[in-house]
Amino acid sequence: MKYYYKCWKYKWLDRAFPGTTKVIIVKKLVLDQFVLTPYLLTVFYAGMSIMEGSEDIFLELREKFVPTFMRSCIFWLPAQALNFSLVAPRFRVIYMGICGLIWVNILCWTKRQSLPVATKEIATDSNNNAAVIRNSET
Repeated sequence: MKYYYKCWKYKWLDRAFPGTTKVIIVKKLVLDQFVLTPYLLTVFYAGMSIMEGSEDIFLELREKFVPTFMRSCIFWLPAQALNFSLVAPRFRVIYMGICGLIWVNILCWTKRQSLPVATKEIATDSNNNAAVIRNSET
């Protein structure tokens, strides 16, 4: 008996769009990359900011979403095209595990990139202005 695991996303995509024709693969790629990925990146950056105790949990998301999404497109579109067209379902776990390991390193590198100085200054200025307003109201 063959046992393998496919994550819910791939099970759903395979059921909703069965086959490996070019049109089906493009539908799977567009849905995966342009519908599911923005949500996951938002959860990643906001969640990490909450766990790190950031004052503005969306600051890093605003600054890093576009570069991260671009890197995601560059990495995942070809990887998923191969996955949906050439990789047999029983080998997808291994293939996606290797791709996931590479992607997590790219994501960690992107996360650790420092924010531009101008953004940090704007965030600091807005926090100082908020503090001044709060102090003047008391």
